[in-house]
Amino acid sequence: MLFRRTHHSDAFQRALRAAVAAHRPVTLRALLASHGDRAFANALADLSGRVIADALSMLAAPDRASVRNRLPRAARQRLCDVESQRVRASAYARPAAPSSPLFLLR
Repeated sequence: MLFRRTHHSDAFQRALRAAVAAHRPVTLRALLASHGDRAFANALADLSGRVIADALSMLAAPDRASVRNRLPRAARQRLCDVESQRVRASAYARPAAPSSPLFLLR
């Protein structure tokens, strides 16, 4: 186990996950440029919808679109689930009225 060989895609996925967790868009763009959109999408495919959404949000719009188009159907579905939860949450989040005691908490 000490000299366990890691598969190239495992190392790439770990680097991708670390860049997302550290919020490093420059690193994500460099990984995308060096590996291509297909490998990038395949590495994202096993991650949660939240991590996929975070990774895509750090990319430029054309790169985001190309990676999203390459994602497998199940990964796209997880991404859509996360995005729909955001929309529902923002629909219920309304600002407090000036006469409300919650307005003073801002």
